[in-house]
Amino acid sequence: MDIHKIFNVGIDQKNVICPPDQVFARPEFEYLLTIGGDLVDDEKEYDKLKKFLKTIGETELYICENLGATVTDRKSSFKTIINLKEGYNFFQEKVREFEPPFGWFTNHFYVYGQNENWGIYICEFPTINIIGCKRDLSEEFRKVFLINGNGYADLKEFVDAEFQTQPDLLNNFLRHYQLEDSD
Repeated sequence: MDIHKIFNVGIDQKNVICPPDQVFARPEFEYLLTIGGDLVDDEKEYDKLKKFLKTIGETELYICENLGATVTDRKSSFKTIINLKEGYNFFQEKVREFEPPFGWFTNHFYVYGQNENWGIYICEFPTINIIGCKRDLSEEFRKVFLINGNGYADLKEFVDAEFQTQPDLLNNFLRHYQLEDSD
């Protein structure tokens, strides 16, 4: 799968694209927010995500670091593929392969599959996950991650605090991810 069909990816480390800018390439996507730090909270959530992704034809998850958004001396992005037949422990091992002991907690990642109608962006700043998907997939993502509406109302205080010294960036974030009037 071509990552560019889902995400706006910078051409190099100097031209990085990350929130509050729009990381998704699909203007018709709906956006949902969850608290960040990891893709899933636990084995139960991982299993729900796997089950849902399989219903839309996915067999693998692709994870690719947004290297330009990460402070590092590395010259190449962390990339991995997770077969959806694998269990939660395998998933956790793959995450820990990347810069132990932090995993992906302090970095930015693109998560996607072969179906170009969805993607998840894992952010370090603000520390949230942004799910971008076609409207017909939104309700299932809400069920997997227990999201009310688009998730912003539940995370508003947190997101506002993340941008407290940069209100213009908050406004850009809200506009790019259509969060202002969505709940």
